[in-house]
Amino acid sequence: MKQEIQTVYFDSLIDDFGIWQHTDGENILRQEGYALDDAARGLLATLALGEIGESEVLWSYLMKSRSDSGFYGFATESQEFILSIASDDATGQTLWAAGYALSKKFHPDQAKSLIADLNMYFDNFAYFRGHAYALLGAIYINKGIAKHYYSKLQKFLKDSTDEWPWPEPSLTYGNGILPYALIRYGIKYNDSEAITTGRKILEFLEERCTFNRKRGPIGNNDWLPRGSDDIPEFSQQPIDAAYMIWAWLAAFEASKNPDDKNRAELWMNWFEGDNILNTKMYDPQTNKCFDGINPDGVNYHSGAESNICLLLSKYMLQTERTI
Repeated sequence: MKQEIQTVYFDSLIDDFGIWQHTDGENILRQEGYALDDAARGLLATLALGEIGESEVLWSYLMKSRSDSGFYGFATESQEFILSIASDDATGQTLWAAGYALSKKFHPDQAKSLIADLNMYFDNFAYFRGHAYALLGAIYINKGIAKHYYSKLQKFLKDSTDEWPWPEPSLTYGNGILPYALIRYGIKYNDSEAITTGRKILEFLEERCTFNRKRGPIGNNDWLPRGSDDIPEFSQQPIDAAYMIWAWLAAFEASKNPDDKNRAELWMNWFEGDNILNTKMYDPQTNKCFDGINPDGVNYHSGAESNICLLLSKYMLQTERTI
């Protein structure tokens, strides 16, 4: 019997405007305001978990974030948008959220309009993650749009090698989103090349994240440059563990090999305490997720990103369904 996923703490981060970006673990850091990427990813979580009221708030935030030249990336505690355009990552995640909303028949007319507006901004993205997020949304729209974003990712990978099958000279943050998007696309449109490429990248990431160390995210202390075996331990963040869970679950969907699901569960164990500190990374009573592992111990701050990543990971593992 599936257990209900507890969302008490996550729900406390959502007010009538959006989702607060950061907390100190006890109190919302209101001066840090709201962020578009948190609202977009948060909408994925609330729609997956059937939290319609919270979904309405986050959808409204996305719609209000629109500007004449894109989307605003942040809003202040007084609910005023900061007049700077959102990052590639945040804009791509907004398309992902809109595509998923469309698949759930959640505000379908608005979702279609939002998707049409979004598509004009993506071709000039400078970084692959924005295209990966966009591809995850395009999968829900149609094959033509999805193939377009898939081809963008292929261009980023054209100079990769068997030794370094990666589009950048360093491994940094959120790495698992690339194989996740490629494998999800391959499953949806029966593209074996996309699945093979995604799996190759995923296995490369797995090897780097376990080389002479306990399985865990690559630390953000200088990240991991190409050619280096000096893999930084700190600071490790939940987003990186979560994306590896999702990617291995997508690999399991494609292969039906239980070893792939086992890899996803091993990454989930990072949250459960199988990490370099042997410490649980969330409160099991509320699912309040902590923000990471630093050299001086657990970072007990608990922001929106960490909580969304934990809840989506629990949902996907429990349902064996990627989104």
